[in-house]
Amino acid sequence: MKLLKSFVFVIVAVLLLSKSALANEDKIIELVVQDKIGFEEVPVVQVEVQVSKTRELHVAVVNLNGWKTVKKTQKRIKQSGKFHFEVPIDNLEPGKYRVDTYLAPRRKGWADRITEPTRRNLVVMNQATTPKKSVFSKEDKVRKVTFPKTVVGNESIALKVKYDITEPRDLHIKLLDSGNWKEFGALKFPVNKTGEVNVPLSNMTDDFPASKYAWVVYLSTKENSVPLSKKQGKHFELIVKESP
Repeated sequence: MKLLKSFVFVIVAVLLLSKSALANEDKIIELVVQDKIGFEEVPVVQVEVQVSKTRELHVAVVNLNGWKTVKKTQKRIKQSGKFHFEVPIDNLEPGKYRVDTYLAPRRKGWADRITEPTRRNLVVMNQATTPKKSVFSKEDKVRKVTFPKTVVGNESIALKVKYDITEPRDLHIKLLDSGNWKEFGALKFPVNKTGEVNVPLSNMTDDFPASKYAWVVYLSTKENSVPLSKKQGKHFELIVKESP
């Protein structure tokens, strides 16, 4: 029995020591750099580290054409966490590069490193800056209208509209009776980029009688409300919830 207790004690001690060792391990958890930049832009390093005490984070940018280090910098890291910083380089030339990072004790460098390098590739393009992704599309279009087929009582629901635009537009949403096309309400949203509008709704039976309805959605210019493209509709039925 004493032998069994001693064995259990040793196992528990080993587990606790292993857990403590893992908690005190210094490592680079994640390194993120841009895939591509222009030669007038600045590389940005985003890094997540785990450290047991104050460490030096070393960063080097290496030109793969000749394997020349074009920039070295270091940051003192006092605690675990996520950090990001710029690495400006004078006269950055187009080509393929690599960003190397490693951790070392305070005031120490490569010879005393406590982690092996974490590396990411970077391409510097033969243009001053990277083209910015347009917030607009090639056509004006209501792509999709999402809404339940049946709304019972005062339940909370949402009307979702996805759309494409070529420049700032107005998005029109109308609620019509699908039997006689009487208009019960209208909304207009200024939209400045391709995307989605989400309209939360509740207590519809407090505002509208039970009936069959249709949402009618379209885009227009800022100057007038004439539809620019095909209208999109979504039919649904509003039902009053019966008391038990």
